[in-house]
Amino acid sequence: CTSSSFQDEVDELRAEMEEVRDSYLEEEVYQLQELRRELDRANKNCRILQYRLRKAEQKSLRVAQTGHVDGELLRSLEQDLKVAKDVSVRLHNELESTEDKRSRAEDENEVLRQKIIEVEISKQALHNELERIKEVNGCRPVS
Repeated sequence: CTSSSFQDEVDELRAEMEEVRDSYLEEEVYQLQELRRELDRANKNCRILQYRLRKAEQKSLRVAQTGHVDGELLRSLEQDLKVAKDVSVRLHNELESTEDKRSRAEDENEVLRQKIIEVEISKQALHNELERIKEVNGCRPVS
């Protein structure tokens, strides 16, 4: 029996399926690394905000204890407030960007999953056709 062309097609589909799977996994790893970097940046920004908040609380406590607000303290509080607002806006923008990337990655992953399913179905159909042809020609089945 000469079923080498069908076997070649099955082998080709198998290689294509492995290629799609590898590319899917590589993309997943890259996206995970990117999300971790973004999370690290967000954590750093949160630590900065926590530090500034503690400083502001200490200054507020000093004002409450003394009942006196000096110009330097007021300027410092205004600066801290401005920095906190800037960091908050930047964190919000980073969060939106990360959410967009995550959403796009999910969409791409779904497309890749569908491709894997299609390749699996094609592979199975070719395998079934190969088995049918072998049966018709009286050949033994391939395992």
